[in-house]
Amino acid sequence: MLASVVAARIALGVVGIALLGAAVWIARRRETAALRPFALFVGVVGTLAVADAVAAGALTSLSTVWLLTVLAIPAAFTWFVIEYYGLPYLASPRRKAAFLAPVAVALAGGIALILSPESTGSMAGGGPTAPAVPSLLGIAALAEQIGLYYAGGVMLAGVALLVRTVSDYEYLDRRLAGALSFVAVWPWLAYVVTPAIVSSVGVETILSLNASGYTLSLAAVGFAVTRGGIFDAAPAAGTLGPETVLADLDDAVVVVDRDHRIVTLNDAAADSFEVDPETATATPLSSCVGFDLKTLRDSDTVELSGSAGTRQLEPTVSPIADRFDRQPGYAIVFTDVTQQRVRSQRLSVLNRVLRHNLRNEMNKIRGRAELIADGGQEYVDHAETIVSSADDLMSTGERARQVEQMMSTPSAVEEPASLVTIAETVVEEYQSMYPDATLSVDIDDSLTAPINEQVLAHVLDNLVENAVVHNDAPTPVVTVGARATDTGIEVSVADNGPGIPSTERAVVETGDEDALAHGSGLGLWAVKWGAVQLGGELAFEDRKPRGTVVMIAIPTETNAEPTPAPAATAD
Repeated sequence: MLASVVAARIALGVVGIALLGAAVWIARRRETAALRPFALFVGVVGTLAVADAVAAGALTSLSTVWLLTVLAIPAAFTWFVIEYYGLPYLASPRRKAAFLAPVAVALAGGIALILSPESTGSMAGGGPTAPAVPSLLGIAALAEQIGLYYAGGVMLAGVALLVRTVSDYEYLDRRLAGALSFVAVWPWLAYVVTPAIVSSVGVETILSLNASGYTLSLAAVGFAVTRGGIFDAAPAAGTLGPETVLADLDDAVVVVDRDHRIVTLNDAAADSFEVDPETATATPLSSCVGFDLKTLRDSDTVELSGSAGTRQLEPTVSPIADRFDRQPGYAIVFTDVTQQRVRSQRLSVLNRVLRHNLRNEMNKIRGRAELIADGGQEYVDHAETIVSSADDLMSTGERARQVEQMMSTPSAVEEPASLVTIAETVVEEYQSMYPDATLSVDIDDSLTAPINEQVLAHVLDNLVENAVVHNDAPTPVVTVGARATDTGIEVSVADNGPGIPSTERAVVETGDEDALAHGSGLGLWAVKWGAVQLGGELAFEDRKPRGTVVMIAIPTETNAEPTPAPAATAD
């Protein structure tokens, strides 16, 4: 009997040291840093084998090893499986602490019972014993028992996850799941039943069985790291791959449940809708993105206004189905189509200009030329009409060139631009061309903004030209202003003219032209597209008694102190 006990203890010690060596070897492999939880698990098993060898024959020591085994192995094994599968359950230190807390509490309660003279120990009598007194030991016994049930649930969950992992990936060796499960399950199961059989089979039999079990565990670990291919397998890619793609997508992605509450959203969505991902979870979709699911389904595009300006987003709603064909929610992808929409508008408007404006002007030129060729009267009037039409054609061509140049200009800038300098340059040019008009600039000399000077200059050029050329007042008065706001700057051009026709405004504001509803030129469209290029928003306001104020609100990352809106001086 003594010889068999000694042999079993030696075998336990040797196998335990071998398992510890394997754990150190796995942990030190650079290419397998992700398998360090596996190394920890193997190390726990090896440590328990050595402890079993040292504690043989002593009831208190055996009770301690029993308690450590039934609590530590499930936790270490399931931790490894979660990391191996790439699940997010233990992604934060707080979650790890919550996962281990019941084990730590149960361990403390079990040690208290084992060391207490009033208690016979966890292994005696078939399990944890709750003494009648004192009450603190009763609490310790309750904590131990709850922890034991928790460890059992954790063990079952770990085995289920491991089986699922290997089942989901055909390239994984099915024997790997069996080997790893054996390493975890047998000592846990054996030590769970030990208290019930220790009095009938004897300690030497239990030690021999344990020695055999740990030896088989060493063989299973050897299989896992060699033919089992645990170093080569990467099942976490199946879980982390989609998460990485979701995080790196430029498009905003929002996932909601069947009640249209947000389950998750990527960084692009959090930035676009200016929400915190954690606080947005479980909130209604409409309160986060500003639209309900039905609106997103029925709309080709939706308009989003934020600190980055007004953007056009194309929503794509896709139902999510599980393997049982249930529909737990929806995935919504928001694609920013602002630039595509602007390009479409430019093509539509330029096509209209070529078909309509150029054709009309060419008809005028052709008609007047035929009259001159026929020797008709009023040659001077016809010649002037030809010259005017030719000038209009040249102006239209120049305007189209400016639009293309403006829209191809990169929006990124490095240094803040002086708004008063840009405005004065435009105003001085038109003041020299129209000396009878009164043009002025009402902008603080210190006002600067990180915007593209060339784009803003094109926008002001179109607005000032429109305000002067189409002004029927005896003395055209135009004022270019700008002020700082809470979100950036607001640039304005005010005039005392007849105002911009409602049809012209409507076409630009809706962003669509057709054969019946279209503008008369490129001017307002150039302003609209320039505002989009600057990330701004275009608005119109009628003045009393007459005139118009065109405003462009441009968000900036570094805002000046807000200043009161200047009074428009155009009369």
